[in-house]
Amino acid sequence: MLEVYLFVNPLGGKCMSSEQNIIKLANELPDQLSYQFVPMLSMQLNDSPIGSNTVSLTDRNQTFAQHYQTVLDYKAALFQGKKRGRQFLLELQGALLKAGQQYSDSLVQGVAKTVNLDLEMFLEDRQSNLAKRAFKADQRLAAEMKVEHASTAVIYNALSDESGLRVDDVSYPVLREVCERQGFTPTSSIQTPTSNFDNHPHLRVL
Repeated sequence: MLEVYLFVNPLGGKCMSSEQNIIKLANELPDQLSYQFVPMLSMQLNDSPIGSNTVSLTDRNQTFAQHYQTVLDYKAALFQGKKRGRQFLLELQGALLKAGQQYSDSLVQGVAKTVNLDLEMFLEDRQSNLAKRAFKADQRLAAEMKVEHASTAVIYNALSDESGLRVDDVSYPVLREVCERQGFTPTSSIQTPTSNFDNHPHLRVL
């Protein structure tokens, strides 16, 4: 069993692409791969306006606050199950990043209804200290795994005593190669080119 932790900026387009790659791989490795999307937040995020030097301090603070609330929304959704939590995240990202809608409480509530969350519970949890503490635990996990940037994955082989592998390039070909090197072959017929795995610049042993 492979365990994958993907650290994401919920409002980052690159992260959304990485999530889709993980989901694709999980579908090709049924019962052999489990995964979590772990939110992270930093003023240094490069995959969002927060990390831009051209944005004013006021706008940066407002954007940071919006990102933070989005993280709490996601954590609140996760309290109702990992699957529903991921569905909520993907649905919200689709509305914001693909459809270009503006973040608002009404949008968030609409997404919660779409994925069949208990709305009353969700609205309470998204403002709770429990959600904030859960996110702090995610931040500590990122620090322990030496993750500094969003769209970074950490992969563990539950059948091995070896250290985890940090993947900075969460593209499908790289993910597939990592799985194959661990003895897990995705069912996709797509063939990835052979590369010097040990010298791959986007892979780091923890």
